Amino acid sequence: MPTPQNPSRSSKSRKISYRELQQQRQRRRRITMAVLIGLAAIAIVVVLILSNRPVEFTRPEPIPRSAVNGNSVGDPNAPVKVEEFSDFRCVHCAAFWRESEQRLIKDYVATGKVYFTYVPFSFISDESFLAAEAAYCAMDQGKFWEFHDYIFANYDLPITEKLLRAFAQDLKLDLAQYDNCMASGKYRQKTQEDGQYARSKGVTGTPTFDVNGTLVGQTELFATIEKALAAGSQP
Repeated sequence: MPTPQNPSRSSKSRKISYRELQQQRQRRRRITMAVLIGLAAIAIVVVLILSNRPVEFTRPEPIPRSAVNGNSVGDPNAPVKVEEFSDFRCVHCAAFWRESEQRLIKDYVATGKVYFTYVPFSFISDESFLAAEAAYCAMDQGKFWEFHDYIFANYDLPITEKLLRAFAQDLKLDLAQYDNCMASGKYRQKTQEDGQYARSKGVTGTPTFDVNGTLVGQTELFATIEKALAAGSQP
């Protein structure tokens, strides 16, 4: 015959089991919280390491340019005026910079035949406007063209404020002045006005070149310059 259980002992046993279960749950919560805190701490350390890591980029070879005036270069009295309408995020603009711009500078600008102006026609992305603003801020310190070269030399990298600031630092700009220029949005309106100016000239894509009032693409650029020079030399 089964021995009757003591009700008080059974109740006490149930209470002990419940308390132990609660303790186990609390221990699991503490372990889970400790793991989460540890993971968060690791994530913070990784972010700090990555944010403080130097930005890697390509330093372009210097391109000799004479008679620099802001975003223009050459003799203002040259017989041919060339304006390049270009987007810093445009792959064809980067190709022109890489393959043809030095020829334009060496053979036409340096020889007094062409007065060359770079006009940022920013429309591809927000990065286009950011790069243009940064180039204009560098212009305040006489480094528009050098900054322009850095941007195109690193075309394959995403344009970020950190990358652009690294360019400014490498070019030995006054960083306080550069930072203030960028933070104030000094040239934000100008980048919009550049686009309006380009569209008013009939520009619909980049790169487009205005050669003494004639719009051409990069494949026709040098032939059009030669034609303009020939027309100017005729009596």
